[in-house]
Amino acid sequence: MLYVLIILFSAIAQYFGPWWLMPIVCFVLCLWKADAALKAFGVAFFAAATLWLGYASYQHFVNEGLIGQKVADIFKIPNVLVLVVITTLIGGIVSGFAGMAGYYCRRALV
Repeated sequence: MLYVLIILFSAIAQYFGPWWLMPIVCFVLCLWKADAALKAFGVAFFAAATLWLGYASYQHFVNEGLIGQKVADIFKIPNVLVLVVITTLIGGIVSGFAGMAGYYCRRALV
């Protein structure tokens, strides 16, 4: 349930705002709902990674890979697939730590 909530609220937040709203959503939802630190990290990581992987794949196919290839060339990355994987991992790690921080904040307050 937490996984679906993170994906839903993060997608809405990122549609209207910047990328850094996703870790805030993960923090708040894990503050409210997470049962353990490892679960909070894992659920937030995989939810954010799924969302960013889906959106990066969608953008790649919509513009036929042109923007992805240009960004990969700027960062000297050999392949657009590597760029998508790096993007997915960065979004997942940032959100995973935000979710874990939310869980630990709830533990500190209770």
